[in-house]
Amino acid sequence: MGEDNKILRTLGDNISTARKQCHLTQEELAYRINKSDKYVSMVERGASGVSITALVRLCEALNVTPSVLFNNIVKYDNLDIDTQIIDKLSVLTPADKEFLLEVIDFIIQKGSKWA
Repeated sequence: MGEDNKILRTLGDNISTARKQCHLTQEELAYRINKSDKYVSMVERGASGVSITALVRLCEALNVTPSVLFNNIVKYDNLDIDTQIIDKLSVLTPADKEFLLEVIDFIIQKGSKWA
């Protein structure tokens, strides 16, 4: 698979994951971004790229930052750890976020053995 195809496929997977976390169908997402459900399907399969305008509309409709959609595509070596954590949190389900919050509270209460 070529690098461009891999990028489109990963972007499509990220969009699909974000859409499902919002409990939206492809048709509902298409309506929100003023595109057809066929377009959304093609993007999610990696068969079509997206314009900057469509990317902005996708982010707004899915209530995510562009970094969520570019997860595993763009390498952010220079981001601080807090920003990396926040970006990764945005792709978790609410239940996973609740669990992670409990883990963080546990680590804070017990004190980190790595500190």
